[in-house]
Amino acid sequence: MNNKYSIEQRQLLSGCLPQLHVLLDRCYSRPPRDVFYRLIEQYRTGFPAWLARSGDGRIIGFIHLAPNSKGGTLETLAVDPDFRHLGIARALVNHLLDATSGVVSLTTRIPAFFATQGFQSISVLPDQSVFMIHVHFDREDLLPSEVIE
Repeated sequence: MNNKYSIEQRQLLSGCLPQLHVLLDRCYSRPPRDVFYRLIEQYRTGFPAWLARSGDGRIIGFIHLAPNSKGGTLETLAVDPDFRHLGIARALVNHLLDATSGVVSLTTRIPAFFATQGFQSISVLPDQSVFMIHVHFDREDLLPSEVIE
């Protein structure tokens, strides 16, 4: 297997939906099996998304943000099982965080991974997933003047 990959930002997913469907089915082989269909329902043109592609052009990783006025929600992170442990997930998360000012929230079943990316655990939810946030302001004037303790 060739370990080379590239990452590209997308604002439109229509040209890669069949490959995304295959990727998400491979990554989420246990319930819920509807991750691709939830992506189709939730994704809007212009939402920032990044694809990781193998050397042969196949989509092997994906991440996207549902933006809001304060930052956004990391909705989907997927890396093909055959390409895990190569730093692809970390690279995708870094691209998303570098492009997003404010608070990025998510729910996850892999909180240890996201903690290494600077996310803080806020709460364990009833389904045992973990709600986490990452706070980053890229402009000095957005920083709060006082820290509330």
